[in-house]
Amino acid sequence: MYRKTALVVTAVLLVACGGGESGGNPPGGNNPPATGNFPVELAGVWQDTLTSGGNFKNPITGIEFNMTQGYSAQFKVRSNGEFYFAHYSQGVSPNCSLVSFFDQMVGLAEWSNNQLVLRPRERRLDVQNCANSGSFNQPLTPVVFEAVLSEYETDLDASLQMELSGGPYPLKFKLLNPTPPADPAQPPQPPEFQLGTSGPYQEMLGLWGYRETNFYNPQTGAYQFPDCCGEYRFLRFVEGGYEMGLAFVRTNFDGVCKRDLIYFERGNALFKITNQRDEFTYQGDVRLEATQARLIVRLRECGTSDGVEEYTLKPLTGYYRWSYTLPAGREDLMLGCFYPRHVWSYAVCYNHTGSPWSGAEGRG
Repeated sequence: MYRKTALVVTAVLLVACGGGESGGNPPGGNNPPATGNFPVELAGVWQDTLTSGGNFKNPITGIEFNMTQGYSAQFKVRSNGEFYFAHYSQGVSPNCSLVSFFDQMVGLAEWSNNQLVLRPRERRLDVQNCANSGSFNQPLTPVVFEAVLSEYETDLDASLQMELSGGPYPLKFKLLNPTPPADPAQPPQPPEFQLGTSGPYQEMLGLWGYRETNFYNPQTGAYQFPDCCGEYRFLRFVEGGYEMGLAFVRTNFDGVCKRDLIYFERGNALFKITNQRDEFTYQGDVRLEATQARLIVRLRECGTSDGVEEYTLKPLTGYYRWSYTLPAGREDLMLGCFYPRHVWSYAVCYNHTGSPWSGAEGRG
């Protein structure tokens, strides 16, 4: 079962025109916290973006324009229902070289029977147009969406998608910071998997890495996120066991807010040789039985939602293929994801090339 050891959350953020932030306060930012109820598994930061949307009609003003720079939408909600909503669109109209619309509201959100109801406490529309530009207060009538939830697979892990219809804007939100499952499923040992009795072989002992490997210290638990971007990995084999870490900077490419993560696990390893590919390369099956697992998630470029959450996770057992090439044949170690995976298997199985094999560039 996971344990959340740090939490930084927010209810409000002012997203400036064009997707950045301003130093101002969102409407209603000084109001007291709301009292309400919202499913905790749906609380967090939801985002929706497009790069170019073609012809667009603002449903509030009725103005039509060519959305040359797409739109950005964001929905931040706490488990007590306190929410912040923003919808920004920008483009050109026949009469203006640039038009933009920025709709913001704060208030109390309710979720029931696949329906999302936003009850604004304050709502404001900022308009830039050939005429009638300015900031305009909007009616505080409830905004009602029909909502369809579905699983959303990212390149790295899994999240949720919330598709909204019936309100002023059709939206397809993705949850940026899903809470890790408290009791994830443990895949059984695959029938074709051959369980060994040997710990890591002597030739494999030591540190293997892909790019930087100093982002996590297994002895102290200290961590630091790499500057940029993509994946960093290490795999350390010791007598009878292993330590494994993955850092991924900018796990998402959509949305204003960015998400980074560090995952670490350690445990026991059992190897079996099943075949010898050539005179230098041995292959087989390996079971990695985690005894400790930890996840660190960072949100950034997200205004007052910036921060870090740390989770102690339920350790799981993974089943993988392995391939080791002796130094005489250009030393190499790879793990292969040919068997059913568990929820934390992305520490081994993420590979942007689509190959089932994940390799190490060398020893530390």
